[in-house]
Amino acid sequence: MNYGKYVIGIRLLLLKEYFEANAGKNRLVTRKQLETFLENHDFQVEKKTLYSDINALKDYFGMKIEYDQRKKGYRLLNPPFEPHELRMLVDGIQSAKFITKEKAREITGKIKRLAGKDTVATLNRQTYVADRVRSMNDNVVSEADRIHQAIAEDSQVSFRYFHYTPDKNNPKNYSYDGKRVTVSPYALLWNNGNYYLYAYDGKKFRYYRVDRMESIGQPLLQKREGKDLFKEKDITSQKAKVFDMYGGKEYNVRIRFRKELADAVIDQFGKDVMMMPVDADHFTITVPIEVSPTFFAWIATFGRRVKIIDPAPVVEKMRNFIQASADMYKDD
Repeated sequence: MNYGKYVIGIRLLLLKEYFEANAGKNRLVTRKQLETFLENHDFQVEKKTLYSDINALKDYFGMKIEYDQRKKGYRLLNPPFEPHELRMLVDGIQSAKFITKEKAREITGKIKRLAGKDTVATLNRQTYVADRVRSMNDNVVSEADRIHQAIAEDSQVSFRYFHYTPDKNNPKNYSYDGKRVTVSPYALLWNNGNYYLYAYDGKKFRYYRVDRMESIGQPLLQKREGKDLFKEKDITSQKAKVFDMYGGKEYNVRIRFRKELADAVIDQFGKDVMMMPVDADHFTITVPIEVSPTFFAWIATFGRRVKIIDPAPVVEKMRNFIQASADMYKDD
C-alpha cells in the first residue's frame, strides 16, 4: 500500500465531509477553520497543501468550491443539503403520524449528522417530536421497504390487516377472519400524515394503511396483477378524488362554494381546478369524487357556505348524511 496516498485520501474525505456540513451558497468557511479542523484530526497542512486539496475536491468529487475575496472564505455552490432543506426533512419526519415517536427521534438524529455545528444548533432549537396521535407500529419503515422491494420486483405481497378496537385486552380486530391477504402493490402514498399502500386485490384497487398492516412477508413469486387497470389511473389525480383514502363509487360532482373558500378548494383539489364564478359571492367546481362518508364530512365542515348541486344521487346521500348526524342528537 502507498501510505502517502492513503493519508491524502483520508484527508480529502475529511475535508469533503467538513465542506458539505459547514459550507453552502450563503455559508462560508475560512482557511483558518479548515486548518483547525484538520489539526484536530492530526493533520498538519501548509497553505499550499490546502489549496491542492481543495482543487482535488473540485476535480475528483465535482465539488463547486469558490473563494470569496471580499469575505475571505470558501463557498460550496453545490452542497448536498442547505440548512433550510435539512429543516424541511426534519419537519417532514416530525409531521408523519405513521412514524413512532422513538423512530422519529432516531431518523432526526441521522439527519443532524448531515449538518454542521451551527445548523445542528438551530435544528435542536426548532425540532420537537410533537405530542400528538402517532402510530403504535414501530415496524412501519421496514415494512414499507418490503413493499418498495415488491414493487421493484413486480411481485405480490401478503400481510395481515387489522383495525383498532376500544377493548384494551383485545385491541386489534383482524380483517379477512385473521387470514393473510395477498395483493399486487403499485404505489405508496402519503396522505394526511399517514402512509397508504395502493394495491390491486384481484377485483379492484384499494388503499391499505401501512401502520395497520402486520407481518408483511418477503415479495412472493407470483407476479403482480392488474397492470392494465393501473396504467389507466393517474395516482396524483386519484388522491384528489379520495378523501382520507376512503374510496367509493365515483361521480362527477358539482359543488358551489362561497368565494372565501377558494384556498380550501385549491388545498384539496389542486391549483388547476376550474373555479367557475356564479355571482359576486360564489363559484362552482365540477370534479370527479369517490363518494364516501369522509367526503360528506368534509363538505359539512363548511356549513352553509358549501352546497352540492348535482348529481341527484350524491345530493340525496348528502341529505341522508346530515339527517343521520342530526338524529344522533335527538332526545331519546
